[in-house]
Amino acid sequence: MKLIKLFALLLAINVGIAHAVLEVTVVKKDENAFPIIVSHFKLVGKGTQDKDISEIIRNNLERSGRFNVVIPDVLIEQVDAQYWKRKSIEAVVTGRIEQQSENIYKLSVSLFDVYSNKELFTKATRVHLSGFRKVAHQLSDHIYEALLGESGSFNTLLTYVTVTTDAKGEKEYRLNISDSDAMNVKSRIKLNTPILSPAWSPDRSYEHKKIAYVSFENGRSEVFIWYPYTRRKIEKLPRFDGIASAPSWHPDGKSLVLTLSKNGNKDIYSYNLADKELTRLTHNASIDTEASYSPDGQRIAFTSNRSGQVQIYIKNLVTNQINRATFEGRYNAKAVFSPDGKSLAIVHRVDKDYRIAMLDIKTKDLSIMTNNELDESPYFSPNGDMIIFATNRNNKGLLSVVSVEGNRSYELTSQTGEVREPNWSTYLEK
Repeated sequence: MKLIKLFALLLAINVGIAHAVLEVTVVKKDENAFPIIVSHFKLVGKGTQDKDISEIIRNNLERSGRFNVVIPDVLIEQVDAQYWKRKSIEAVVTGRIEQQSENIYKLSVSLFDVYSNKELFTKATRVHLSGFRKVAHQLSDHIYEALLGESGSFNTLLTYVTVTTDAKGEKEYRLNISDSDAMNVKSRIKLNTPILSPAWSPDRSYEHKKIAYVSFENGRSEVFIWYPYTRRKIEKLPRFDGIASAPSWHPDGKSLVLTLSKNGNKDIYSYNLADKELTRLTHNASIDTEASYSPDGQRIAFTSNRSGQVQIYIKNLVTNQINRATFEGRYNAKAVFSPDGKSLAIVHRVDKDYRIAMLDIKTKDLSIMTNNELDESPYFSPNGDMIIFATNRNNKGLLSVVSVEGNRSYELTSQTGEVREPNWSTYLEK
């Protein structure tokens, strides 16, 4: 009942159009992608005709690049393991949706391993009318983990900025949120001035989720906090001396690290939301900016030109020791920690091009992940398997997602404008 009430709450307090503003295109997937059947679900009751979530599950698995998803010609209720084994299929997903009342449905989904001839799981639950998409993402995560032994990242959220230009040449900036598949889009912040650096808080519940972002709506760079799933008003951080930029959340969600240009010099500060306390974390005459926390909250990575080049540094917040992290190339910036804290995703310059790279913090090994001209704003998926980033193609901004291994990728594009500044949420509560 808690799940049903939550879905009802989300339906009531959110405004927006549940469609894909962004188009998702799978560019490359694993050569040895896992062959899987996802059957259409059996639908029982007049109200189930548009509730077949098998398509959402298929699209999720296909987008990951780890699966070769096949749609059978007929509805599958009983799995013939020998038949599908001859077809080189390794797993089969089946399901049933039955309407129990006007808004409540009974959902049952099974995953069958063809080669072991065993049912790996059956998930049965009651779903509110508004909860089908969330359940489809949760089931996709279950399938992903059961077959690959790794956590999926489907039951998560994206935030990003879209930019459109009207006939008069005036730009409109929108801060958007969506499911991980770019569906169920909502946009309540629309400005004629730039929106930058949106960042999801680490909270897992919808009621507590929030986004910190930078806006110029008051004629200067300021940090705001948006609470998209409650009726709480947008909060503006205090007017600090100078400009405020590049907010990033502490893993406990109680504070932000940000860049302030107090007294004309850019340094890194921590701001506690409860007691409004501001703590300076770097003290250098050079520019320190773009800080992000490690998963344990004990380190920050940041960009600085203190060496005469733009490089990444890591500060240990326990010992206060600062060490340079990048040594290859003359420009490395915008670092974010991987979920395991062992690597950084960064923007690395190669000749005149700016590309996404991975840095092993311990060994200093640098791996270039992309081959574009202008990549920016990298961020890891919650399972650390993928990196989302903004890039530019044919003078138009779009989002791209590349696997850490580099053997699969997909793109998110808009037909009506540019897409920038992506950020991926943590897992949502189940």
